[in-house]
Amino acid sequence: MNKSIERGQAILASMAEDPENRLKSAAVIERLEIVSGYEDAKAAVTGVADVKASENEALDVSAGELADVTAVTSAPKVVLSVPDDERPCFRVVDVNTELQETGFVLRPGVWHFGIRVSRQDGSSQLTQQWACSPLHIEAITRDENDAHFGRKLRFVNSLDQWRTWSMPMELLKGNGEELRGELLSMGVHIDPNGHKLLGQYLQSEIPQTRLKCTLQVGWCGNAFVLPNRVIGPDADQVIFQTGERYLDEYAQAGTLEGWQTSISARASGNPLLLLSIAASFAGPLLAKCHADNFGIHFVGNSSTGKTTLVTVSSATWGGPGNRRSWRATANGMEGIAALFNDGLLVLDEISECNPREVGAIVYMLANGHGKQRARRSGSARSVQRWRCIVLSTGERTIATSMEEGGEQAKAGQAVRLLDISVERIHGAWDDLHDTESGAAFSDALRQAAATNYGHAGPAFLQKLAEEPRDLVHYLEKIKSLPQFQIPGAEGQEKRAAQHLALIALAGELATEFGVTGWREGEALEAAAEALKLWHDMRGSGNSERRDMLGQLQEFIDRHGDSRFSSTDPVQEGAMRHNRAGWWRESANGRQYLFTATGMREALKGFDFKRALKVLAAAGVLPPPNSSGEHAQSPRIQGQTRRVYIVNPDRLED
Repeated sequence: MNKSIERGQAILASMAEDPENRLKSAAVIERLEIVSGYEDAKAAVTGVADVKASENEALDVSAGELADVTAVTSAPKVVLSVPDDERPCFRVVDVNTELQETGFVLRPGVWHFGIRVSRQDGSSQLTQQWACSPLHIEAITRDENDAHFGRKLRFVNSLDQWRTWSMPMELLKGNGEELRGELLSMGVHIDPNGHKLLGQYLQSEIPQTRLKCTLQVGWCGNAFVLPNRVIGPDADQVIFQTGERYLDEYAQAGTLEGWQTSISARASGNPLLLLSIAASFAGPLLAKCHADNFGIHFVGNSSTGKTTLVTVSSATWGGPGNRRSWRATANGMEGIAALFNDGLLVLDEISECNPREVGAIVYMLANGHGKQRARRSGSARSVQRWRCIVLSTGERTIATSMEEGGEQAKAGQAVRLLDISVERIHGAWDDLHDTESGAAFSDALRQAAATNYGHAGPAFLQKLAEEPRDLVHYLEKIKSLPQFQIPGAEGQEKRAAQHLALIALAGELATEFGVTGWREGEALEAAAEALKLWHDMRGSGNSERRDMLGQLQEFIDRHGDSRFSSTDPVQEGAMRHNRAGWWRESANGRQYLFTATGMREALKGFDFKRALKVLAAAGVLPPPNSSGEHAQSPRIQGQTRRVYIVNPDRLED
């Protein structure tokens, strides 16, 4: 071995003590005429001495090229052959790999192999170009309608961790900038000068495996799809595909055991807390039980614990990002609801919502779909759909919030989002579990929810996905229990009882599955208590009927003098502008004779024909004639008028 090689090895050995100097060793190696000293030089830099080199092998190192430095600092263990007849093509290498044809050492990543032909003499040269860090295309994905195609990708992030992502093919449109942004954010390294190769690779490689994808969380056959996992018997056949990134909507922290001891155990003795946690498990049951969307609106003064109730319930599925605010438009709420399909949607503080939007949002959330919109071409866009349970909070009821926006709440809205008061012994709590005050209990729960979250929901799904029983039959049994029966109940009260029975079922199943640790029947008791609270707050009877009577009475109180005059011309007085009708005295007091226009205005927001039937049944209007007509035609001031005769005294019944 000559002296220059000895000096080079001495320099390399000293450099090896400092990892930051290893890159500098490439320049030293480049100057060495390595023949018999090749293995010793390798060992000096990397500590690897088992690399075989022929006597005539020369090390090709270009200073500054990371791939070539890799050739020096990490000896290849794998050899790859890319024959001329297979070029151009892409290959993925996960470790440092020697290219058989040239001896070039490939660093991990996606490589493009080609042949460059000289324009001058027609000679050819083999080429290789690095496109990005290791990224495998494992499957073609498509939804159940054979649309929304994508690719399942497996890649290494910046922390040398393997990750998977189902990439929508639509992200490749244009120059692919949106796709590159997503991959970069997930830790993939991309050659900034060769980014076109990435798009070529993703479109040219066609894997044989086929998978079904879903574009939102929730049930897909027998599998429940979450952004970070798929649960159920068909889990290996389904993948979640989206261009959006879910951060902590379904994140995890702490442990299931921590959630059980710090949150679930404290629900015992606290019906509202137990109700809110049981409700958090009810979303996945909507599809299983063919039930409609609904929600609970916790109503109470500030600092009573209502926000803590929904904060704790959201910890069943994820972290702070799992909660949302009412501060959104109806259009914006569509996208929010779709994020929590088959799950729990938490909306805090209804006062932050525009009062004019509240009613539309309540209907939209319960109906489970957004608006129908058109494309530029005029064709219909796909409509966002969802199933979910809503937990809401506010200092005002749904009806009061709507009234602030000049809207009259309908019975259908009130039964879709049930108002339940949180005024208990200590704010929202009955049992403080050895804490000194309601505020301290709330603080402890919030701290627990920030520490242990995202475990209970998936644990529940693991059992639910394998559940062989007919849950519809199970739900019917709960509905038939005495505690879910209201004497003389009408349609709306029955619907409210059905909603709360589903929450009871969810809580009992979570207990049976070993998730909550509650006593058997405890969730049933909490749901039955909630039904009583809702009924007490609402009052008995059909609320739609009450709303109709109340709205008609309010119209008379507001306009009885200004827009009505006596049928007696002697008493008529001044001319009435925007007349709504007349009044006359009867044996039972004053009657109001509404014009058709006035009656429709007074009953605005209700189905007119149905409202007339309800008013007639209540005795407010006379019974219909033989033709089913509710209007009558008395003579008023010498003319026959078609009017609706209202008896105000019956509005008080």
